[in-house]
Amino acid sequence: MGFVKVCSKSEIKSGSGKVVEVNGNEVAVLNDNGKFFAIENNCAHMQGHLGEGSCENEKVTCPWHGWSYDLKTGKNTFNENVKLKIYEVKIQGNDVLIKA
Repeated sequence: MGFVKVCSKSEIKSGSGKVVEVNGNEVAVLNDNGKFFAIENNCAHMQGHLGEGSCENEKVTCPWHGWSYDLKTGKNTFNENVKLKIYEVKIQGNDVLIKA
C-alpha cells in the first residue's frame, strides 16, 4: 500500500505527539526536534497512549508509567523482547504521511 496523509507538521509541537488512525489502527505520530516518527499507539505495559507521551533522542515515553520505546526499531528500552510496530514516515512539504 501507499502513503496516506495523517496531519500537518505544524500540528505537532517538538517533543510531543498526536494520535491518528491508519487502516483502523491507532498510530502515534511524534515530532522529535523536527524529525517525525510513527509507532503503534498503545504501550505494551498497560495500553497507555504513546501519542500523549513525550519524545526526545529518538525515544518516546509513555505518559502512564514511563515505559519508553526506540522510535526507529519499536523496541522497549527496558526489555528488547517487547516490541511495538513502527510505521514508515514521509514528509511532503508541510504534510506528514505514513505508509499504510
